[in-house]
Amino acid sequence: MNITQFTMEEVRCFGERQTLEIRPLTFLVGENSTGKTTALACFHVLANYVGGERVDFNTDPYSMGIFKDIVRNSRPKAKAFKLGLTTDALKWTIEFSEKTEGIEPAISAINLKFSDGEIVFKIRDNITESPTRLASFDKKRNYYEIDCIPDFLAFSPIYSVFRFSQVESNHFLEGNTEEKKALANYVETLQNLEKRRSNPWHIGHYLSVFSTSPIRSRPKRTYDPTREFDDPEGGDVPMLLMRINMTQQKQWEALKGQLVEFGKSSGLFQNIEVKNLGRSLGAPFQLKFKVRGPNANIVDVGYGVSQILPILVHILGSNPHEMNFSLLQQPEVHLHPKAQAELSSLLARLANEGNRAFIVETHSDYMLDRARIEIIRGNIRPEDVSLIYFEPKGRIVKVHNISFDKMANMVGDPPHYGEFFLKESKRLLGFKD
Repeated sequence: MNITQFTMEEVRCFGERQTLEIRPLTFLVGENSTGKTTALACFHVLANYVGGERVDFNTDPYSMGIFKDIVRNSRPKAKAFKLGLTTDALKWTIEFSEKTEGIEPAISAINLKFSDGEIVFKIRDNITESPTRLASFDKKRNYYEIDCIPDFLAFSPIYSVFRFSQVESNHFLEGNTEEKKALANYVETLQNLEKRRSNPWHIGHYLSVFSTSPIRSRPKRTYDPTREFDDPEGGDVPMLLMRINMTQQKQWEALKGQLVEFGKSSGLFQNIEVKNLGRSLGAPFQLKFKVRGPNANIVDVGYGVSQILPILVHILGSNPHEMNFSLLQQPEVHLHPKAQAELSSLLARLANEGNRAFIVETHSDYMLDRARIEIIRGNIRPEDVSLIYFEPKGRIVKVHNISFDKMANMVGDPPHYGEFFLKESKRLLGFKD
């Protein structure tokens, strides 16, 4: 099941609903402070929630603050904001309001819209006897509105809906028996979809989301293993490489081969080596790279090597059985244009293989141009690449979805897109503004 759209409404600089067309390879472009990182953070939060985790708008590498920092500062002040995801079989819309007696965003309503029906959850404070109750019902159009206690929606409701198929034998849902039976029959119909990838209930089982920070960790001459952890800045990657090198030799050789292949094509390095300074997993170790001469310590080679390494290890080592979304903030930092272009080629190749998708916040025209070249070469389909332009308009930002034809020509680009670069080119040629 693919995520095809992401929506935001009343979030920071975004006023009316903005829809982002999500493809296996999606680029977010625009000036500074136009909401690109906000979009990544909101996508990360919502995808994690759909996968069964609690809502957290301040998980690394994002720090969005409290409710008043996230909701749009409008007049009158907005009382809620909405985020949404659209898949092949289901459209999620989740409303967030300020937490009662708190300052955090809290889920106040969830709308699950299917091709032939709709299930709506709404938080109510006046429910006392059961966690939920069937408040509204329209069997003809398969519309069911369910009132819930706040904690019921703490985790993704997709699992809770499962239980409605045996609703007559459960007591957590108040309501008329016939109405509950109709809801149970509808949910059972949804569960019995023939193709697994079209089944909305499976999205949380195979969806994996990882975000990288635009500022990666500094390289060290010698690493002292302490503990393994996930780090958006890449501080966990040296330890991960050492462990794979010492305990999973076959996996190490495969990963090393892919790293060296990219290193050569990008001109960054010719070889990589993990040098253990002892015989145990707890012994110090060093990372060494061959650039032009003999192997050198990671701190003695170009800074671009240490900055791109965490991204490469993550995207090349992801689980092929999961739908992996990699949210990359300015991966081109410290990379020569040649390496930026080669990174774009790598992302296009991986996106074309399936089960991997990339949302890339970038200021690099070299990455965008190489993606277009990969379309022309036939290495990725034009419909699998999306360019999303964030255009400031006064106090709000408007999102433009740009697609490509078979010759990689832009389709749907607004008049002002690329205006700065055109003016710079004319100035370079000696023309006046």
